[in-house]
Formats: sequence, structure tokens, C-alpha cells
Amino acid sequence: MGRETQEEFDMIPDAVDFEMRGGSHPDPQMNSYEKGVAENAYNLVNTSPQWTELGYKTAYNFLYLNNFYGTRDPGILAILNKLQPYPVMVEMEVTQAVCPLRCKFCELTYWDEKPLQLSFEDFKYAMDQFPDLKWAGINALGDPFTNPRYYDMVKYLDDKGVAQEIYMTTFLQEEADMKKFVDLHGMVMTKISFDGATKETYENIHQGGDFDKAIRNVKALDKYKRQAGKFFPRLEFHYIITKENIHEAEAFIALVDSLDIYCTDIMFSRMLHNFKEVKDIYIEVPQDLIDRLVQRGKGYGIPVSVNGDSRAIKPPANECTQFYMPYIFPDGTIIPCCNGNEANMRKWQRENSMGNIFETPFREIWEGEKYRNLRNSLYLKKKESFDPVCKNLCAIHDISCGVDKIGN
Repeated sequence: MGRETQEEFDMIPDAVDFEMRGGSHPDPQMNSYEKGVAENAYNLVNTSPQWTELGYKTAYNFLYLNNFYGTRDPGILAILNKLQPYPVMVEMEVTQAVCPLRCKFCELTYWDEKPLQLSFEDFKYAMDQFPDLKWAGINALGDPFTNPRYYDMVKYLDDKGVAQEIYMTTFLQEEADMKKFVDLHGMVMTKISFDGATKETYENIHQGGDFDKAIRNVKALDKYKRQAGKFFPRLEFHYIITKENIHEAEAFIALVDSLDIYCTDIMFSRMLHNFKEVKDIYIEVPQDLIDRLVQRGKGYGIPVSVNGDSRAIKPPANECTQFYMPYIFPDGTIIPCCNGNEANMRKWQRENSMGNIFETPFREIWEGEKYRNLRNSLYLKKKESFDPVCKNLCAIHDISCGVDKIGN
């Protein structure tokens, strides 16, 4: 995305560039990369009715995520290694151990954690520590709508132009509630957790769930988008493959096609971790199935993606950028990224966390010894000094030694 000559950016008015980026970056190389993202956002907003919905700032923020998070670009990796910039992307849970569902693959089902609801005031305090926040995933392990202030939290960031996504079951919403997402300015993706192509399989996995209600809400979201003439939020599905639903993975694509909705992606994932309570349903995703899913999606005209945890060959540790999106528990505990979750080891995660945002300002934590060691050891591939959370719980990069080695 980086460009070398200033003339190529003269098309962007200074005021619009400032709206998107808040000013030039002091490092010339990073400034060039950011300018490239800004140019792309400017072009899209001016030429595409879909991107016009987002406006310049939110479009830039969304494209920033796509260019910098999980990048394999050696130039971007090098500049991130050199600058180690303060995070502009974050994930935060809004509830803990509060969910009406007991999904078989979810660690929450097996927790003895104390129920906790994040207060709106604590949420604002945490988010305000990221003054240049571009992207946020405000979710939960479980259903985030169990928090009565959830929509207020999303709206707080929406008013700041922060691009957002949500993972949801739709279980706690009614059809009319789906319109709220369409009315938001920066909700760019809604990912529906949907792990079966039939009512029997879906409700066996999402215990306490309602297949028919989920279908109604998905259709309602699509209906309200059509009524408003909007492309965003993108309507997507997340299908976690287990032994109990692997036989319906291909059929799920056909189910989505039959709903007569506009789906922008179906993401298939392996379970992140094979902890003891789920060993009977855990399964690696065969490569031939991945290939069939992608081809089946092409046949229906539905984009299909496969999460990084399902790759047979994973990128090396020094290509990790996931820690630039810290993950925060409702009690303030900070872990490097979301990959440490779903191993049913929350107590261990706290004991090996980066710190607590309600006890120490995040900037102090980010500039502290633990985070510095994490960044430097990953980039230098010093496996012997990898952070314990990365070393033991990463499912995306080639550094994991497996949760069984730490007493699970």
C-alpha cells in the first residue's frame, strides 16, 4: 500500500486527509503506507455507493485494519517492528459467565467463573485509553447482549467513527432489534454464529438455542438493509467445525443460499483449542474439505473463507501482528490477542496476563517490560523467551507447544 511520491496523493484534499488520519505520521515510511490507505479509502468513498455509507474516516479505519492486522507484507512487518506503534485496534468483552446458551464448544459452558457485567463507565474508561482507536470488536464469550448497556457501548464508539464488528447468536434479539445494526454508521460486519445446517444439529450444539428464531433474525437483518438501501453492515456467518457438525459444513453453504439473503462471507473455523472438556468433539479440518468448501461457495456465488487456525502450515512467529489488537476481559485483564481464549484456562490467562487496565494505564502496560519482551522475542524468533500466553496458546502462528503441556 505504501507509495513513494507525494504527487500521487495530491488528489486527497488536506482536510479530508486530516479527517482520516489526524495528521501526517512523523516516520516517512509509515506516512507513505498510511497515505496509500487514505488514497484507497478516498477513492472508494467517492466512487462506490457502498463505501459512501461509511464516510471517509470509518472507511479509512476499516481499510487500516485490512492492511495492518494479520499482514504478510514484509514492508509493513518491518515498519511495525521498527516503530512498535501504540495499538489502534482493540477487543473487549462486555460480560463474563453470563449467557443463556450452553454451546458445546464454548469454554464458558464449563466455567466456574464469577458472573460479571462490564459497566458503561468502565467501558468508556478503557476505550478512552486508545485515543486514535480505529477498530473495535466489543463482544463476549457468550452473547454480548446479556449486558443491558451493550448497545450504548457500541454507539459510543460509533459516534467516534470507529469501525466495528460483532459476533452474535441473535438469540437475545427479536426481528425488530436487527434494525439497530443497520442504523449504525460504523458497524461494518455482523458475524452470525451458526454451526449447523439443520435444526437438529444447530440446537444440539447451541444448547438452549432456537434454529428457527436465528433464521428469522438473519432474514430480518437482510430485510432492513435492503429497505435502507445499505451494503453495511456486511452479513457474514461463522461456522466452527466439530465432529458433530462436520458432515453439514457443505450443506450449510446451500442453506445460506436458500435464505435469499446477501451474504458477504462464510468463515469456517477449527475449534481454537482442544481442551479436555471438548476432546470428544474436537477435530482438525481436513484440507480436502477446505478445498471443497471454497469451491462449493464459488458455485453458489457466496465467498467462503477459512480461519487461520485451520491452516496446515502456519506463518512464523515473527510475522505476528495480532498483538496489536489487545484483548481485554471485563475485569480489566489484558491478554495479547483473542487467540488465547477458548482453552478453558482463564485463571491461567490472568496469572500470565500483560496487566490490568483498571489498575494501570494501558500506555504504561504497553511500554512495560512484559509487552516489550513479547514484541521483541516474536520478531527475533527467540522461542526460549516467548511470552507464556503466546508460546502455549497461539493457534495462528508456528509457535504453539499446545495446552496439554501446561497442565490442562
